[in-house]
Amino acid sequence: MSNVDTRKLLQGLEDYRSTLDRHLQELNTEFNVMQQRWHALNSVYTGDAADEFRRYWSVTTSRFEEYLQRTHRIAAMLDERIESLREFNRREGL
Repeated sequence: MSNVDTRKLLQGLEDYRSTLDRHLQELNTEFNVMQQRWHALNSVYTGDAADEFRRYWSVTTSRFEEYLQRTHRIAAMLDERIESLREFNRREGL
């Protein structure tokens, strides 16, 4: 069996989780700005091009929301692994 430094593993997972949080915050901020701009445009945008853009925007929004849901599931899994590793390290006196 290999000799793994679980403290380094824990630090790496915590760093990854922190980076994931920043990523989600930035995405949400930028997407909210785009949504606000879209709502302003949508109120005055008409015609065939507007209808086509609405369809594409709807698909984009759905895919973004799906991405966020999946990323939150990854974050929850990371939280579980981090807590398990912290508990392991405590039991081992690390």
